[in-house]
Amino acid sequence: MMHMWFWFGSNLGDFLLPGYNVVTTSSFFCTCLGLIALAILYEGMKILQIKLLQNATMLIRKQTPRTSENSSLLSKMSSKSIGTQLSLHCIYWSTWSFQVLHWSVHTFLGYLLMLAVMTYNVYINIALVLGGCLGYWIFGPKLIELNLKEFYKRQNILDCDKECADNAINYEGQGSTVSVVTEQLITEATIEVHMPVDV
Repeated sequence: MMHMWFWFGSNLGDFLLPGYNVVTTSSFFCTCLGLIALAILYEGMKILQIKLLQNATMLIRKQTPRTSENSSLLSKMSSKSIGTQLSLHCIYWSTWSFQVLHWSVHTFLGYLLMLAVMTYNVYINIALVLGGCLGYWIFGPKLIELNLKEFYKRQNILDCDKECADNAINYEGQGSTVSVVTEQLITEATIEVHMPVDV
């Protein structure tokens, strides 16, 4: 029987899957414990998603190293660097595939928990809220720490952008911001080309 309001009781009948009958108190209790575990797992998977995203970002940075034009042309010619690029490419795609798989499982689990809530059973809802609270209590500090690290990284980038903008504004009457940045890049490239090989 489909309820459209909150109700108390342990007889759920077919629960989420056909053939999974929850009619006794013991099966209802085990179902609630399973839902608590799934809610904890759902919270823990959020941390894994951030870690996978950080790994993918690091791999992308490794694939596109900052080198000069001359050294990049020379490195493209060596078979060792081609092998390294191919292995990094394979690692990137395997990491990305795992990230997509993880996202799919996490999304499926979220919808499964939502369907459990939609039974409108008070005990099921209490079990899910309890599981979510336990999951956040266990994994919340690490999640906050990871989010703060990402925030500080972005803040450092913004601070650098502000400093660069201040330098461009203080550069009096010598052209636009683009020309200032271009001049800095040309100077760096010139220094890199004329630098001795031993250094």
